[in-house]
Amino acid sequence: MGYVSDPNDLIEASSENQINRLLFELEQKSSVEVAVVVIPSIGKEIPKQFAVDLFELWGIGKADTDNGLLILTVMDQRRTEFEVGYGLEPILTDAVCYRIGVNEIVPNFKNGNYGKGLINSVVRVREFLDNPQVIQEVYGTSIVHQKDDSYQWYHYLLLVYIIICAFMLFWYEGVLYQTQISKDDFYDKYNRLDELKLGCLIFLLPFPLFFISKKVKKRLQKYRTAPRYSKVNGKLLTLKDEWRENKFLEAAQILEERLKSTRYDVWVTEDESDILILEYEGINSRKYSDCTKCGYKTYGKKSSKLLKSATYASAGERVDYYECKNCNYQDEKIVVLPKKVRQTSSSSGSSSSFSSSSSFGGGSSGGGGAGVSW
Repeated sequence: MGYVSDPNDLIEASSENQINRLLFELEQKSSVEVAVVVIPSIGKEIPKQFAVDLFELWGIGKADTDNGLLILTVMDQRRTEFEVGYGLEPILTDAVCYRIGVNEIVPNFKNGNYGKGLINSVVRVREFLDNPQVIQEVYGTSIVHQKDDSYQWYHYLLLVYIIICAFMLFWYEGVLYQTQISKDDFYDKYNRLDELKLGCLIFLLPFPLFFISKKVKKRLQKYRTAPRYSKVNGKLLTLKDEWRENKFLEAAQILEERLKSTRYDVWVTEDESDILILEYEGINSRKYSDCTKCGYKTYGKKSSKLLKSATYASAGERVDYYECKNCNYQDEKIVVLPKKVRQTSSSSGSSSSFSSSSSFGGGSSGGGGAGVSW
């Protein structure tokens, strides 16, 4: 399980264990060998050349296919290099490696999330290599893959999936129908239907819920823009656009719209004898809450400050500062940070397993790959 070399413990033990597990599974499946190295400094050496030399010294990858990958991070130079073996170059191209670095390494490393950045990078590498046709190209001849004929359980899984899809389809259709025929006004119908959150279910059950989601969005738009009449004098109400509605909103309500914590629809009769203001949830509604002083949804987190770092012996502390954008009311909250977890024996031994090239299969670097600075 020694795929990570982190002699100075620059990433968390839990992250190191997860990377080791992911790369172990990858090698078992495809024979691809990946080394992840995190070191504080290489002096004045160039990271790219250092990666090539280290790749050749350890012989990462199988000798017959050169299917190795080295992910080297040099902390003081804030640089991560992806060094790719000859056999992987058609799959993990320079552009692919650079894109993984830009999307996963750079943003996470800038925030100090080194373990997360490396885990995400390894996951992305696995996604490119999990394609069966790709794996066939990088198989080492020394790896024997047995055919598994135990496929019948898939039939039962598919049947259960179909039953669940059918149930969810009928259930959501029933909710849509009941909402449609109810005697509630359009605003109440909108709120009732808006509570029908599909969330991650769309990804788990895409076939029925994709169509339900589109129908729900269409129905919500209908309820929100349907013609309305004044309950005061029966006159037709007209929906004002986002510029003309400001005339009828308070300054705090306009601020809520600018923060996108709340959306307002303003309906007005032609002679302005009646004004109807309807409130809807904004896209940033979770970032803000109702202020206890002024009552508007303009209260949110402003900044954070680390008071005490977490150690192996004790928990840490962080203070979060909150402020109302409307009335400037301020408050703070102390957050307890969990204690660090010490390395397990499997992860602490990863450095020693990289002491010689015998850990790998004798592959060669193709000179390909890419590097990113963070």
